[in-house]
Amino acid sequence: MKRSEIVLKAFLNRCPPKKRKALERFLPPEEREHLARLPEISAPASAADFSQEEILEGVHWSWFIPTLKSYSEREQRLFLAALSPGVAEQLGQTLSLGGTLEKVSSCARDYLRGQLLHSLAGHRLLPIDFLPPSPLNRLLSLSKKKLMQLIDRLSLYDLAAEMRQIVETKILKKIYSFLSEEQRKALKQLPPPKEAHSIPRLGLDRWDGEEESLRVLLHRRGLTRLGLVLSGQDPDLIWMICHRLDIGRGGSLFKLCAQETTPAMTEMVLKQIEEQL
Repeated sequence: MKRSEIVLKAFLNRCPPKKRKALERFLPPEEREHLARLPEISAPASAADFSQEEILEGVHWSWFIPTLKSYSEREQRLFLAALSPGVAEQLGQTLSLGGTLEKVSSCARDYLRGQLLHSLAGHRLLPIDFLPPSPLNRLLSLSKKKLMQLIDRLSLYDLAAEMRQIVETKILKKIYSFLSEEQRKALKQLPPPKEAHSIPRLGLDRWDGEEESLRVLLHRRGLTRLGLVLSGQDPDLIWMICHRLDIGRGGSLFKLCAQETTPAMTEMVLKQIEEQL
């Protein structure tokens, strides 16, 4: 589905029926038929909807660092002045930019923010309300913290499956001791695993017994599951979800989304996401 087709249908939908019919007469019959088959966009469309402001606000500040480092300190300060105070503070500390930021005009602000988004996306992204219908669009309503929690909860499905194969009580107790109260509670509520191990096993038999390495192992597995369910989704949706996370995790998720999956695996992980939301 082309971006231009989605935008065209959205703008036609906002026209009165008589005007829409008149405009559609300029399209070839096959294109009119194709537009009619596209999913309906329920949100009203206006030029303001495509300002990209909402998308930029959803990007984790760490993604801006590589772009900002390509500019002089003076220019970096101008970019920071165009961002929200919280984001500007985080970036200022990371880039060692002390002092007070000067104010920029609304025109300069729009330009600087547009440059930052273009440096990351390279093209105009569809507004969230205009993305093709998908049950995964609801992930865009999650904050970074909530998205991280979902990723960690997804990893519990792997942990539950593998812990059933562990017979040493000492190892089981150690694993439980490293889990939070919320994780232990969630683990007990999971249904018995029915999936075949098409995802490689978690590998607890090779775990070094340290708490930090267990947390890293679980988080990577949660990212893997999220990547599997996002594989094949709309590229703009994938871009937005990856950029909700910090650049390290988001970059890893991008690579995982490129992996091939099966409809059965996608359906299974989608159901798990619905259980956790």
